[in-house]
Amino acid sequence: MPDERAPQQERSLARRAAILESAASIFDRVGYGTASLSQIATEAGLGQGLLYFYFRTKEAMALAVIQEQNERTFAVMGQHADPDSPFSTLVRASRGIGELLLSDAVVRAGIRLSLEQGVFAEPTSEFYDQWIQGVVNAFAAARDVGEITNSITPERLGANVVAYFTGVQLVSNVRTGRTDLMDSLNTMWSVLVDALVTPENRDRLRAVVTDTFEGSARHEVPVASDAVT
Repeated sequence: MPDERAPQQERSLARRAAILESAASIFDRVGYGTASLSQIATEAGLGQGLLYFYFRTKEAMALAVIQEQNERTFAVMGQHADPDSPFSTLVRASRGIGELLLSDAVVRAGIRLSLEQGVFAEPTSEFYDQWIQGVVNAFAAARDVGEITNSITPERLGANVVAYFTGVQLVSNVRTGRTDLMDSLNTMWSVLVDALVTPENRDRLRAVVTDTFEGSARHEVPVASDAVT
């Protein structure tokens, strides 16, 4: 006999995903503190009471957004993995994450929520620890294949380059709504190539940066979001 529960489970999962996207859209536009369950329900086209079936509190929704943002962001590194050139992996993954910031409200909202203090401090700290470790591993691999010098340890590079990327996208958001994000990332990686890459790899990796960001100087953000300061 067919499992009658399967369509119901699929509908339930689809509805939960729709609520999560709607919550992210509101968090992205107005921030966690200003967002209300009634706004989220209206955005989702559902009655407010139905939200409680999936998320008991606004905090639970926000934590789910952060978790989903983490998963989408981490997936980008694997999509752009280049075992022969770990430095290229980092360059192209940053482009992929930049594209998510321009097109995906869940990713934008998760990043915005991660900057808010209090209940989000622990999950955000875990996210950054994982993100930094992934970048550390990539820099360690780049060092091992001779792409970068030994002047700065992979551990220090990972922590600081993640902070560099975060600062670049935040300032881009404040100044231009991220319309200049790709151009700013192009500049960031150009600086890092000159500072870190070994002479014999410098021209090749400069070309990787150029190829990755060429023609991406300006983008329109699909969903407007308030600047985060």
